[in-house]
Amino acid sequence: MNFQEYLYNFKTVVDKEVEGWFYPKDIIIIYGILNEIQKPIGDICEIGVAYGKSAIMISQFKNNSNFYLYDIFTEEARVIAEKNITKFGNNTNLVWRLQDTTQLNTDDIVFENDLRFLHIDGCHEHSAVLSDLMLFSNKMKDDGIIAIDDFQDQEYPGVNSAAFEFSLSKANYKNWRVFAIGDNKAYMCQKKYAEIYQKSLVDYIEKAKMYYNVPIPMHLGLRELLDINALMCDSRTAWDPKVIKESLFDKPIIG
Repeated sequence: MNFQEYLYNFKTVVDKEVEGWFYPKDIIIIYGILNEIQKPIGDICEIGVAYGKSAIMISQFKNNSNFYLYDIFTEEARVIAEKNITKFGNNTNLVWRLQDTTQLNTDDIVFENDLRFLHIDGCHEHSAVLSDLMLFSNKMKDDGIIAIDDFQDQEYPGVNSAAFEFSLSKANYKNWRVFAIGDNKAYMCQKKYAEIYQKSLVDYIEKAKMYYNVPIPMHLGLRELLDINALMCDSRTAWDPKVIKESLFDKPIIG
């Protein structure tokens, strides 16, 4: 199925049959990252699978990448998640790891290939998110992207504080930064790739609006975040995409 058909199927079928949350704007962004922005080289990992709702979408568009899935659920729960992924997604190259990532150290985390994409959706407390960022960022490709779930959710303030503590820590010697914010996810990359990914994401979202008949508004904006301007993919007001691309590494414009 094409991407428009996939979005419709996710909304009308998967959303009703599989428990959990995965919002259309972030589905659109992650599809763009996996298929139109990143090179399809490297493995993919998700921390926190639950019933497999986000893994279903990611599995559909991972190409031939290995897909590592971490969770602390029982084997019975894992089987349910795998059945959901098999029914609605792509169950090839899945690697299950029933482990608590906060109890791991660097040597415990081994992938066949460095990660090109990591989705952090496990425990949302500050210490857990910080631990996941510290450990798994070391397993990323140089041009990899990390998605962090429930960023800016008032129920989970530790997600934001962990992302910022990690960004400012000495351990972050590769300068990971939040370069974009979607519906409820933040997207991080190394600072040297931020402008490239932001411009690519702007072009991709404008293309998606035109050719994929996206059924929801996706207003783009730009806001200062630490030492870069972050691309807002769910802005209250719509900025001119050309102005956004011209202003990425300038001082922020007050919109």
